[in-house]
Amino acid sequence: MRFLVLLLLAIPARAERLIDIGVVPGAGKLTMACEWKCVLTDTRGREHIITPRYNAEVVATDDGLRIGAILTGPEVRLKSPDPAFAVQINKKRYPGVVILRRNGQNGVTAIVELGIEDYLLGVLPNEMEPNWPLEALKAQAVVARTFAYTQMGKYKKDGFDLTGDTRSQMYGGLGKEAPLVAEAVKDTKGEVLGYKGQILNVFYHSCCGGHTADMGMVWPGPGSTPRPLKGVRDKYCVRVAQPWTAYFNNSDILAAVERHTLTGGKLRAFTIGKKDIHGYVRDFVLKIGDEKKRVSANDLRQWLGPSEIRSAHISRIRKSDHGVEFIGKGSGHGVGLCQWGAKVQAEVGRKYEKILSFYFPGSTLSVIDE
Repeated sequence: MRFLVLLLLAIPARAERLIDIGVVPGAGKLTMACEWKCVLTDTRGREHIITPRYNAEVVATDDGLRIGAILTGPEVRLKSPDPAFAVQINKKRYPGVVILRRNGQNGVTAIVELGIEDYLLGVLPNEMEPNWPLEALKAQAVVARTFAYTQMGKYKKDGFDLTGDTRSQMYGGLGKEAPLVAEAVKDTKGEVLGYKGQILNVFYHSCCGGHTADMGMVWPGPGSTPRPLKGVRDKYCVRVAQPWTAYFNNSDILAAVERHTLTGGKLRAFTIGKKDIHGYVRDFVLKIGDEKKRVSANDLRQWLGPSEIRSAHISRIRKSDHGVEFIGKGSGHGVGLCQWGAKVQAEVGRKYEKILSFYFPGSTLSVIDE
């Protein structure tokens, strides 16, 4: 039985929850265009009507912005009066309001301000295949919405809530038609995951390889890991997870380590250090010259490339005279929702509520109270 409760959260109430996405966090210049006429308003309340034929370069000036031939103050807002038409920034299409802001001495930042449900329409097709089963997309919609609420304001110092890239969630604006995505967002409107009366700090990844990771093992911090983020054995992902290998020359490993730790010398040994109970490597032990050094597995993944070392779920390594081969399974940090596991669960008929309770045991599916 589906159980919904109201969460009373410390979030300012509004008629519609808006979110600001930094789609261009800072650039020397960018381009803008309107698909139909749109209204440009500056901080002094002055308005300009921008026609569809006006494709403009936007650059910073000494005291504001230059948008084509138009000189404005340091910030403007662009909005199309017809929601069927978008504002284009660097040829990408965005709904809602686009804010252009002078950034530092010579930079320009572009921010999209829109409702959180419309934001999800531009997130889901970039975070999960839009033709995957509807119940998997619904689970992803709830987790992505929950993530957005918990991360709101993280980039406040930069003037927006979230980025439009992997530092937050991939947001692509208006892309191709994705009917199942629209249905998933609509059918889960306002739903988030909670735990003990608070919104849950959720995460998701591509493929866990058979067991999701304990959040505290991946990102150590004060306090204990809440039950929903301790990791679960995933028999569904096992059906689709494929092993992978990645090879790096000693020189590549040394260069990556030296860039971040200032350690120099010959790589004499490379071994797996600690593993958690689920098989995720916590760190590696490197002998460089006469010095032994422990390096976090997650740090090394980022330094060498997470697209190569796809996960810290590494079963073994092979060290040769010239390099190191990693053998592992899964893809991503492993915490929270496993997307491939969710797909398999949906394919065998499990509803999104069951998928969410599987990956976040003890959590509550809730309607957020604005």
